[in-house]
Amino acid sequence: MGVYYTVFLVIGLIWAFVAFALLIISWRAATRGDIRLHKPLMLVLTAGAWIFMAAYIARYALIEGGSPEVPSHLVPWLAVHGSAGLVPLFGSTALVAARLLSREDSHGPGGHLNRHHRFYGRTVASFWLFTHAGGMLNFYLFF
Repeated sequence: MGVYYTVFLVIGLIWAFVAFALLIISWRAATRGDIRLHKPLMLVLTAGAWIFMAAYIARYALIEGGSPEVPSHLVPWLAVHGSAGLVPLFGSTALVAARLLSREDSHGPGGHLNRHHRFYGRTVASFWLFTHAGGMLNFYLFF
């Protein structure tokens, strides 16, 4: 196992725990109506998700000898985990962008996302919690 691969697994585990906790804190803040806490947490989580994804893609270019060998019985799990991980990545980005760039009363996608922010936020957060829990599991499967 290469150094970058090992470092990435450890950093990924730390990010999974931190992001899981921040997501729960942010969710609770949103249910209390504490937007002053919810907004910056969601900005950090969304930016962190993009940084993590960039590092994840970069690891395949930096691993000595190409990508690591994946046992065939884990391929379906990785496909589900990776696909489910795209939902919060793009979903949170769309929700944050809608909040920052448009108003609730505007027409179009931004206004729609703002009017139905709670529904979409709950859906994205559910996938996000699953993805972070899966990231913690991946650490134990591959380390």
